[in-house]
Amino acid sequence: MSRHSVVGLHLDATVVTELLDARQRVRREEFGRTVDESGIDFLVLGGDRQDETEPGRTTIDATVAATVLARHTTSVGLVVAAAPVRDHPFNLARRLGSLDHGSHGRVGWLVGPADQTSGPWTNADPVVAAVDAVSVVRELWESWPGDSIVDDADRGVFAESERIVYIDHAGPFSVSGPLNVPEPPQRKPPVFWRPANEAELVTARRTADALVLPDEDAVRRHRAYFDPDAARDQVVLVDRWWAPGGDPSPATEADGVVFRGATTTTLPALLDAVRREPIFQDPRHTLRDRLGLQTAETLLAGGRSAFPAS
Repeated sequence: MSRHSVVGLHLDATVVTELLDARQRVRREEFGRTVDESGIDFLVLGGDRQDETEPGRTTIDATVAATVLARHTTSVGLVVAAAPVRDHPFNLARRLGSLDHGSHGRVGWLVGPADQTSGPWTNADPVVAAVDAVSVVRELWESWPGDSIVDDADRGVFAESERIVYIDHAGPFSVSGPLNVPEPPQRKPPVFWRPANEAELVTARRTADALVLPDEDAVRRHRAYFDPDAARDQVVLVDRWWAPGGDPSPATEADGVVFRGATTTTLPALLDAVRREPIFQDPRHTLRDRLGLQTAETLLAGGRSAFPAS
């Protein structure tokens, strides 16, 4: 699939909290309708938790926010920020997989090694842990194949359970599996990474489906750097701070842009400024479609059946 110029919108914790205020149902509904009609490709939720320059604050969990917004939107992607030092990869695979089913293939994952409230899941280097967590999650998403669900009432068979397999992953995270959620609609919801430094960028270019870089100079350097181990199919996006009257045009060096800095007051102006023909308005299109990513590769070959046929 050919790529169009991708446009994303980062919503900070204050905006998400105001949008999800239980007393503001009309605001949520209006926002959902407006963001779908704007033609933008995805929202980033919870990303400021991974920004070390942002002060720590109590926030609504990004998965919860995405679940609520999925109900009020039909086509925009929902990118959930989650660091595996805080959220165990099995839990992430289950939550993101479930959300991908509930949103009909609109979910992405913004991974990162940092989180302002890190947890004790592993003592490994945070970047190493993040890479391993991505591997675990992608393998878990395959452990219950979607086409194993046959729903054959005549035979009394819901799923060909012998095809559900252990992943037997060993690394900073040791996970046997299988996942208790069937394969997501996208098979592999896209993984985003916003590297904090050059060393992290080297790792991210080998791991993520989409990179978010700080400016177009960084994009040019990235394009010029040859890495034989880099992901073959990768989207490169650039961060852009926006204020009313700012430049709403897409990035020139990158595959697209992620706008940051909007408030609930300025959101309507930003959505109006970036409004374009919603070529992916059809809800059958997934976030992978919007990013122009190819069908995800299969990682597991065989594997021990969790429920072998007798």
